[in-house]
Formats: sequence, structure tokens, C-alpha cells
Amino acid sequence: MTRAGAILWAKTRIGVNQIASVRHESKLKVAVVSLSAVALWFGAYVAFWGAFRWLKQYEVDAYQPGFGIGEMIMSRMLSLFALALFFMLLFSNTLIAFSTLYKARENAYLVQAPIPWWEYFLARLVECVAFSSWATAYLGSPMMLAYGIIEGARWPFYIAAVAYYVPYVTLPAAMGAIIAMTLVRIFPRLPRGSMIAVGIIAVVCMFLYVRGNVSVEQLANPNYETIKQTLNRTQSWILPSYWAAHGVLAASVGEFSESWFYFLLLLSNALMVLLVAATFANYVFYPGWSDLLGNDMNRKTPPGRGWVGRIDGFLRWLWEPHRALVIKDVKLFWRDTTQWSQFVIFFGIMAVYIASLRDRSSVADSAFWRTVIISLNIGACTLILATLTSRFVFPLISLEGRRFWVVGLAPLTFRQLMMQKFWLSVCTTSVFTISLVILSCYMLRVEPIFFALALYSIVITNFALSGLAVGLGSLFPNFQEDNPARIVSGMGGTLNFLLSMAYITVIIGTQATVMVAHQLGVFPNEQQFNRVFAAVVAGMAFVSVLASYIPMRLGLRNLEQSEY
Repeated sequence: MTRAGAILWAKTRIGVNQIASVRHESKLKVAVVSLSAVALWFGAYVAFWGAFRWLKQYEVDAYQPGFGIGEMIMSRMLSLFALALFFMLLFSNTLIAFSTLYKARENAYLVQAPIPWWEYFLARLVECVAFSSWATAYLGSPMMLAYGIIEGARWPFYIAAVAYYVPYVTLPAAMGAIIAMTLVRIFPRLPRGSMIAVGIIAVVCMFLYVRGNVSVEQLANPNYETIKQTLNRTQSWILPSYWAAHGVLAASVGEFSESWFYFLLLLSNALMVLLVAATFANYVFYPGWSDLLGNDMNRKTPPGRGWVGRIDGFLRWLWEPHRALVIKDVKLFWRDTTQWSQFVIFFGIMAVYIASLRDRSSVADSAFWRTVIISLNIGACTLILATLTSRFVFPLISLEGRRFWVVGLAPLTFRQLMMQKFWLSVCTTSVFTISLVILSCYMLRVEPIFFALALYSIVITNFALSGLAVGLGSLFPNFQEDNPARIVSGMGGTLNFLLSMAYITVIIGTQATVMVAHQLGVFPNEQQFNRVFAAVVAGMAFVSVLASYIPMRLGLRNLEQSEY
């Protein structure tokens, strides 16, 4: 067995044991997670099937009536999805590679092992690929199945899709690892303010590119030339997404020689980038790891210096012990580069979303479509909130770590601890999500009734999802892991995400259905609509209270009954 193989064998054994440990979990928990995962997969398939079917039949063109724009879009759909997947994997692998190569607890032992750096890198890269690509495989499989059924693809289409997937996800993983190692060599020598400035500049550049190349007004009033010019930007022969999409489509129509050519082209490039990354790691990894470790150990901020050092003074109005816990959580977040870098990227994408709302289409002048757009905007804001609570709030209890038993000895009850996490989540997420709702409603120029509905929805959702995340984080804590991303990817984090999606579906789906039905004239008079709408608003509050109270109650009982 090779040295890299020994690391992979150990990791595989750990993974198998973790999967086997599911039998020790609550049967109800396993059943809920399993059924929710299956329901989400089938729900995604139905949604993709309906969208592709509608797109296939979509025929509208200002200059050539009857032309099937849907046919043209469907023929390029795989390239578009593959390109989006490539950039998402590039971003996520950059962050995951940094955490896996430099921040994992076992690295202090592995770097002392008699193993070349390139072998160590390859072993850890396999872990990065597996960790970053399982979710895309889970959510991408129903999309590919729906696409194949709508297009009438033959069985080679599905085999080719599976065969192309491994080299396709390996390519951005290796590139992301190169970026992570480069940044580790550069940024520890720069002040943190410089890093934030670079991030802001990158977001501004991305915003300017989107504003200069994509016109929402043109896309909302489609014609052949507009759609063709927009889609052709994703059809370049130098892009890996082009190779993967055309290779899979070639296999579906029986052109196996062309499909084999594109597969070998993708595989050879993935192996070449993998070789470059391994060679790069052989010279760069250890100096970067050593510099990063030394920088962490030597960084000493005098008390009262910097905004983190002054946070104690900012929070003097809070009573103890909540103030000390809030300060600790903020400092832990700020010291974890992976955490706040994801936070910056996340809100950079949000800024691009807000800026794009300035381009209003003429379709928004229709009362019906205006209602649909506003409902979708409320849904987008609540989904952003669910992402925030699932990624940053759920791990808060687990991040207390193996020293959690100390909390039991402190003059602090578990109820106080959970309420501190709950109110910290509500206060921080409310600042961002309420601002997002206000800005998006201003950009869309919505009526007061819609603005009040959006504000009401985001406020009650803040309380519900914060309670859900803190409660489930207390019910299913993982004190053995100090990586928030791994805590979230566990069974408890998965359950939290699925229940958050179910809650949002109920809340937003119900109010959107009533509002759209009102525009379609389903209600015979305004009084009946007002009664139904009032009942929906009250029901939203009731469901939100249940979604917050029940998990918090169960989580508190679990903490009080557990031994530490």
C-alpha cells in the first residue's frame, strides 16, 4: 500500500464507521432525514421535469413567430448548467482545500509523517473532491434524469453523464487547491484590511461584468438574436463545460467516437491540472503551512486594539454572562478565515442580486406577473436566510467543542446558553435580511401592502429559522468536530436544512398561492380575500412559533439530560 493510499484507507475506514454509527442514532431522526432526502430528490425531479417540459414547448419570437426558442435553449442547457457548476465547484473547493490542507486537526501529525508533500496533497485532494461534489451529484442526478427523459435520450446518455462526472469535478478541485495554496503564501503577509479590500474589488468587478454583459430588459423580451447572443457566451470550445456537455450529448445520439474524444480531452486536462497541482504543492504547501501556523501563533493583538478588541466596550449594555458568550462567538468567527471569507463571498453574491433588480422588465407592469415576481423575491430572501442559519447558526453549540463540560460547571444554565445563541442569531441575521428585503422592495418599487407582507415574512422567518437551527444544533451536537462545514454536513445539519426548506415552502407557498389566486379572480369579492389573507397571515405566525419552540424545547431537554 502506498503512503497516500494509507491515508485514504484510514479516511475510508473513518467514513464507514461514521455511516455504521447511524444505527445508534434515533430511529425517528434517521427516518425523518431519509424520507426528507428522498422527497427532496423526487421533488427536484418533478420541478426539473416540469421546467424542461415547459421550456421545450416555449415558442415566442418577435421576428420569427413560431420559432421554438425552447429548442435552442435546451440544446445549450447542459453547457450552461455545466459552466455554472464549474464555477461553483471552483469557489467551494478553494475554501474546502484551505480548511482540509491547513486547518484540519490531524494535519499536525500528517505533516510529520515520512511522506512526500505531493502524495500528502493528492490524498487530501481526494477528500476535497468527495466533500465538495456529493451534493452536486445528489441534486444534479434528478436534473440529468429529467433532461434525458424530456429530450428522449437513449441509455448511453446516462452512462456518459456518470463517466464524465469524476474528471469534471476533479478539474475545479485541483484548480481550487492551487488557488488556496497561492493565497496562503500571499495573504498571511498582508493585513486583514487588504484582504477585505481585495474581496470588495473582486465583487465590484463581478458586478460591473454582469451589468455590462447581461441585460434583464432584453432577456425578458426575447427574440432569436438576443437569446442566441446570450447563450453563445457559454459555448466556447476552450471551456471544460463545453467538452462535458457535447460529449454527453454525442453519446446520447450514438456518436461514440466524438463522445470518446471529448472524454479523453476532459480526462487528460484533469490529469494535467492534477499533476501541476501536485508539483506545485511539493514546493509550496509546507512553507505556506509553516508560515500560516507561525503567523497564527505570533499574532497578538493588544487589548482594546482593533474593532474586535473594542467589542467589549460596544457590548457593555449586555448583561453577563450573555456578553461574554457573544464576545467569544464573535472572536471565534473572526479568527476563522474560512468562516468570514465565505461570509464575504456570500454577501458579494447578494450585492450582485440586488444590483440586478434595477433592470426592470416591462413584464413587471402586469399585475399578475408583478405578484409572481414579488413572491419569488420574498422566497429568495427567505432562502438566503435559511442558508445563513444552516451554515453559521446551526454549528454554534457544537463549536463549544470538547470543553463543553466546562459550561456545565459555569454559573450558566443551558437555557441561558441556548437563548444567547438564539438572540445572537436573530439580531445578526435580521440586520442583513431585513436590509435585503427593504432594498429589493425599493428596487422593485412594490406597493405598501406587498412591502409590509415581505417585511412581516422575513421577521417571523428570522425567529423561526433561528430557533430551528439553534434547537436542532442542541439536539444533535457534534463536539468532536471543530470544522463548521463538517458539522453542517452531518445528519443533524442535513435535517436542519431539509426542515428549513419545508418551512419556507409552506410559508411562502401559501401566501404566494393566495396572492396569485387573488390576481386571477378566484375570490368572488374583496371581503372573502381579506378573510383568507388574514387567516394565512395568522397561520404563518402559528407555524413559525411551532418551528421555533419545538426544536428549542427538544434541544434544551437533550443538553440537560446528556452527560459531559
